[in-house]
Amino acid sequence: MPVKTQRYASSLVKCACIFAAAAISGCSSATAVNACPAVIAPAIVVEVKDSRTGNPIAQGARGVVREGSYVDSLKPFAGISSDPATLTSLQGAAGRPGTYTVTVEKPGYLIWSQTAVKAADDQCGVRTVALIADLIAIVP
Repeated sequence: MPVKTQRYASSLVKCACIFAAAAISGCSSATAVNACPAVIAPAIVVEVKDSRTGNPIAQGARGVVREGSYVDSLKPFAGISSDPATLTSLQGAAGRPGTYTVTVEKPGYLIWSQTAVKAADDQCGVRTVALIADLIAIVP
């Protein structure tokens, strides 16, 4: 019986700690204590499209996000399938809040740029800003 009492007491201490942590952090329930995902979110995600057709054209596009002396290359983010030809969006500035200038370029298209893109800090890291870059084809 003493072993069961010890286990029960240990469980009560663990529960009390969880509820205390929830109260201190301002959470309304114990489940919210560990609500942040263990992933570093990108500050910027850019969906790259052809302005005329609306089709995704991120494959072969490249770009950067800049804030002062900070520069990060845009990297593949999401696609329709695992085939690189179906890439729809690019990402940058992982886990880094800031106010950025975002530039995307692709051969055969005009350069696309957006200034003053603000990615705010959040309780669990950076809050991702989703952009759509409608690239305009260069007509020969």
